[in-house]
Amino acid sequence: MRPRVKLTNTTLISIKSNTEETVEQVLYSIFAEDNENGKKGEAFFTTKIMEVNGLEYRTFGADFYTLDAEPKEFDVSVFEFNLMHECMYSPDDLLELRDMLPASY
Repeated sequence: MRPRVKLTNTTLISIKSNTEETVEQVLYSIFAEDNENGKKGEAFFTTKIMEVNGLEYRTFGADFYTLDAEPKEFDVSVFEFNLMHECMYSPDDLLELRDMLPASY
């Protein structure tokens, strides 16, 4: 079993597709301490969430994460998520950009 990675300032992102009924979810978070995946204070996205047990999350890659608090929730389109992931935008960054994005993306 892989070690649990401690996270802080976490947002649960729900990715809504226009063509599929299922909603994929990932975490956007900040490492709470140094670990083999990154340094304390670095932001990152997880892979798809597979299981949730309280504040413990297991992702598609069999990684385990422990949150320091309940995550904020944020809904995005596939286009918005791709933009966030490619540019490493936080949910707050995307909120600022939404007014400038084309209406028909």
